[in-house]
Order: sequence, then C-alpha cells, then structure tokens
Amino acid sequence: MNLNYSLHNDTVKHVDLSFYVEVQKDNSVDQVITKMQTSQRKCALVMDQGKLIGIFTAHDIARRVIDQSKVLNEPIEAIMTPDPLTLQSDTTLIEAIRFMSDKPHRYMPVVDAEGRVLGTLTHYAIIKYMSDHFPEEIYNLPPTPDHFASARAGA
Repeated sequence: MNLNYSLHNDTVKHVDLSFYVEVQKDNSVDQVITKMQTSQRKCALVMDQGKLIGIFTAHDIARRVIDQSKVLNEPIEAIMTPDPLTLQSDTTLIEAIRFMSDKPHRYMPVVDAEGRVLGTLTHYAIIKYMSDHFPEEIYNLPPTPDHFASARAGA
C-alpha cells in the first residue's frame, strides 16, 4: 500500500477526529470559551439533544467576541455558525482534502450515516495521518534541484 492508494481509498474515519469539544446550545459563550481553553481545542460543536446544530471556533472568538464583551453571557446559539457543512464518515481522504481546499474551513464536522457526530477533521489531522502511516514517503522527499528563491531571505 502506498500514499496515493491510501489517499484515494482510506476514509476520514481513519483519521484522528478528536480536535473539538461538544457543548449544548444553551451554554454561555463564556462557558464554551472556557471549555475550549481547558481542553486545548479550537473548535466547539454545538449540540441540541444529540444533534449537531452549529459550530464555534477560535476564529469566531476573534471575529465575534473580542471587542464585544457583552456577548460572553449570551447563549452560544446566538453567535455560533448554524447548520455547518459536514463530511460523511465514508468520504475518502482525497475528497476531504479537495473539499477543505475549496472551502475556507479549518474544522469540518464528520458524521456517520445516521447523522451522529464522530468528530472534526482538520488539515493537521490529515497531515499527521499521512506522516504516521507513510513516514518514508513524507520525510524522505527529494529536494527540488531547480527551486530557487524569488527574493533574498530577510530582505
């Protein structure tokens, strides 16, 4: 088995999907941020009775919270991104890479056939999967001999 074969045949459920925390829609923004910090995660999936209804990321903190301290006591449902795009667990890695490259998403919730959340897919998780399973193909890439810098470093 090689890297190319794996990218085209392995699915996202083979990758580490643990880069998130789960929160409830009535949790306050402050509670969600605290949970994210404590867990050292940059993504919170907002749930309502076991169903994914939204997503809240570190990027949202920068855009929607930092200059507006009054939102800290509001429920996360008020400022989350509702109805996030998801990936199915049987999506191949190459399809996921293409999808995440086309869309500016750092965290993609992954769901199974019944719609249950399995986790979130990140670029880091894909790279880690590839380097863990194919270290010789990743770490031993030959240098590009015709590669020249277009500008001086530090200039």
